[in-house]
This record gives sequence, C-alpha cells and structure tokens, in this order.
Amino acid sequence: MSAQPWIKYYPPGALDELGMSGRRLPDLLTDATAKFPTRTALTTSTESWTFERLAAEARKFAEGFRSAGAGQGARVAILLPNMPEYVAALFGTWIAGAAVVQVNPAYVAPEIERILAHSGPSVLVTTQEQMQKMADGGVKPDMTVFLVGDSGGAAVVPVEAVDACAKGLEWPDLPSHVAVLQYTGGTTGMPKAVMLSHENILSNIEQRLRLTFKAMQVPVAAKIVNALPMCHVFGLTCVTLMGVSTGMNQLIVPRFQVRTVLELIRDARPFAFFGVPTMYAAFLRETDLEEFGLDRVPVFNSAGAPMPLAQLARFESRVGAKVLDGFGISEASPTTHTNPTFLTRRAGSSGIPVPFTEVRTLVPGSDELVDVAPGEPGELAIRGPQIMQGYWGDPELTAHTLRDGWLLTGDLARIDADGYLYIVGRLKEVIVASGYNVYPAEIERVIAQVEGVAEVGVVGIPDEYRGQTVKAVIAAVPGATIDRDAVIARCRAELAPFKVPTVLEILEELPKTAVGKIDKLRLTPPKSSS
Repeated sequence: MSAQPWIKYYPPGALDELGMSGRRLPDLLTDATAKFPTRTALTTSTESWTFERLAAEARKFAEGFRSAGAGQGARVAILLPNMPEYVAALFGTWIAGAAVVQVNPAYVAPEIERILAHSGPSVLVTTQEQMQKMADGGVKPDMTVFLVGDSGGAAVVPVEAVDACAKGLEWPDLPSHVAVLQYTGGTTGMPKAVMLSHENILSNIEQRLRLTFKAMQVPVAAKIVNALPMCHVFGLTCVTLMGVSTGMNQLIVPRFQVRTVLELIRDARPFAFFGVPTMYAAFLRETDLEEFGLDRVPVFNSAGAPMPLAQLARFESRVGAKVLDGFGISEASPTTHTNPTFLTRRAGSSGIPVPFTEVRTLVPGSDELVDVAPGEPGELAIRGPQIMQGYWGDPELTAHTLRDGWLLTGDLARIDADGYLYIVGRLKEVIVASGYNVYPAEIERVIAQVEGVAEVGVVGIPDEYRGQTVKAVIAAVPGATIDRDAVIARCRAELAPFKVPTVLEILEELPKTAVGKIDKLRLTPPKSSS
C-alpha cells in the first residue's frame, strides 16, 4: 500500500475492519427495523412511514417482483421521482434478488427507451405520468409495469404484464453480487451503466460515516433533507441509504424548489442537508435567505460538481454555517474524498480520502501506470472497496478504465503533502451540469440530425448557477440556414432539460486540429448566444 499521510487525521476506529463481505443491502433495512421499528423513516408533505412500514412495503414489492419473474440475476427499472415508494422499491428489488436499474425521471422518452433497451429489465416501476410521457414519445415498455399512484401505494399486482420468462432469454443474468446499474452516460453518446455491488455500496456508506456522522454527536431521530434525486448515485448512497443505515428521518422532496426547501428547513430543523452547488446558488438568490434559520443546521454537504469558492464564501457568510464538500464519481459508489467537520478546510480542496481508499496521480495517456512527481497534476486514480465491478456489457471500456484494480477517473488532480485533493481539470469531455454528467457526443448525435447541420461540437462552459452549462457550436451545410428554434426543439424532444444547450453559436466552419478533428479548445470562449 502506498504512503497515506492523511491517516493521521482519522478519528479513532476509522480503520477498524469494514466487515461488509457477504452482507447485502437489505441488511440495512433489517437492522434499522430491529433497532427502531416505530421511529419515522420517511416523511413527505402528506404522510410519514415508520421503519416497520417501509419494511412491509418493501416485502410487498419483493413478492410482486418475484411473481413477475424478477428474481436472481434479473433487473428492475425504477423510474420515479423522490417518494417513499422509491425507497420501498429499492429494497424490494434487492430482497427479491434482482438488481436496480436507475432511470432519471427527468429523461425524455427516447432517453428512457435507450436505457431500457440497454439494461433489459423484466420489470418497470413508474407512474402514470411517466407512462404517458413515454406513450407521447412513441415508447411502449416491453416488460411488466408496476404503477405507483399520485396518492402513494404501489399495485402489488402489475398493471401491465409480459411473458417475463420468455423475455429473460434475450438478456444475460447479472452476477448475483451486483445491486445497481447506475447510468452515467457514455463518451459515444450511448448509455454507460456502472455495475455497483452490494459490498461496494455498503462499504462506501460505512467509509463516509466514519469521517462524518460517526465522528459527531448526532441527536436521536435526527432529520436529513432528501432533495437530491434518488436516481443519482449521490442521492442514493449518501442520503437515501445512509439515512436508513443511521435511522434518520428523511424529509423527502420530490423536486427541488428553493422556497419549499427553505421553508422545510425552517420548520423541520433538520440535522443535515446534502445538495449540489446549483441548490446553494438558488439559496443565494433569495434576498431573505437569512430568515430561514439555516445556521441551525449542523451539517451542510455539497458534491456532484465543484462549488465555486466565491459561492461557498457567500453562502457561509450569509448563513453562518460551514459547507463540507468532497469528491466522488459514479464508478466509486460515489465517495472517495470528503472534508470532515473536525478538520480545517483548505481552500479549493475536496478533502482527504475516506478510509481504505488509495489514491495516486498518473501521467495522462500512458499505457503504463506511471506516477507524476509529488504535488504535480496528473490523472486521478483510485483504489478501494467502493470501486465498481465494471461497465455492464462493455468489457473493452471496463478494461480501459480499471487497471490493476485502479480506477482511472479521467480527472486531472494534484495531491498535497498531507493527502488533500485538488481537482484542476478533466481529461475527458464530460460536462458536469447541476451535478449530472453530460456527455457531448450524446448531444452532438441529436443536433447532427437537424436539417442543414454539417458539423457540430458541444463543450461545457462555466455557469454561475449550474457550475457548467452546455454550449453547442454548429456549421451549416453550404447554402443552408440553421433554424435555431428547430435545434433547441429537437434537443428538448430527445434530451433531459439539463442537457439542452443554453448557448448556441453558428459558424461558417468549425476550427480543426492538425489531424482534422474539431478543436474543442477553440470552441470554449463564447462569441454569441441565443
């Protein structure tokens, strides 16, 4: 094991054996129900579920899934907003022995269709609203569908059914230890599914806890705001599942609306709020922010994208509270680094590695794993029990990304003498908008289909609210005129809102590199916008 200077900062017990081998995610709910059966687990604006209720609802889902043929090795796709039934469906899937396919409810019909086609689930859990969206887009799921109503309560008997046994022949089973297919886009514009095991996620929960809540005085039945999308790995592991693990009452927010969340914080007085930088930017736009008592919240956490230092300073100055940020990646379940409450934050740093995590910085683009000089920037590589099993159905990409147990993140970083991490850039083209990974190739594929488009290049540009936003630069076919409205309309029809370009530039010709590729470095400075 390489030298790990950050260990000197760990609290007692941080390096005790994790003990997650052989455990499964349903154990979290079993343990929580045994410890605090009548404690409130999930709260919405209209109802509350105890841990006993959550366990009972999860068992109902499991029975329904098994009846639909979704057992060992099968997949259950969950296409829901944040709601108690989401959590029940998660545990129901794992109790049944299947794996969860995470589907973002912000996706439009073509995106949903691509993910369902790629993952091959035999069951879909969703709402009538999502079914209508798919129908309007010409998509009919070829699988058993369980509907969750607006008033809550999932149908134990599926509302639509297919021959799950026959369908199952078309798809290989997932290994039994895989718990989640977490979609994170793809550099080719096609879906890329991270395979996370039960042990990966359980380990990451415990790794985080040892530098956060287990190092603090947490009140009994503490509340945590669950406003991050449960379909996102940050929301899944760090709030939803960690909330169950610690017995916290999760205050569920179906969709982030700044005034609603501020009022919830004022009235419920939660112990913790986890968010992405765009949420904090939204808070800062409220002129009466100081009136909501955010200074009474002991823990604010930010991740999903780097928080600009100026924004961080403004929030802490106005609210009188400290924001703990960190670093994570879907392929690491997601957390690799955090800024603990008991350490002084270093400006611009994502903190220290969580326990049992090794890190190094490598010479970018090398076929061998060659370390850069200490303190110099290089490609961040990570090894630990939270690292993914690989990409579903893509052994070539898996072999490229996982080398000798090391995950090559594609992020440029430097590490100081004490082990603090500083992200300085990205090797890959991924855009991080509102905490979501956005892959230019996916947007380029959509825009290229618009009449009159000869070439298109998509890049990320700085955005005070989103962290980054999408910019598209287009060259027209000679003699053609690009209809800007048509470009945006096509994107809105086929892409989630956070992927739609907010800046659109039209040039006679796109700049090229010496080998004839579009030179995206020269597309970054905005010249005009729509």
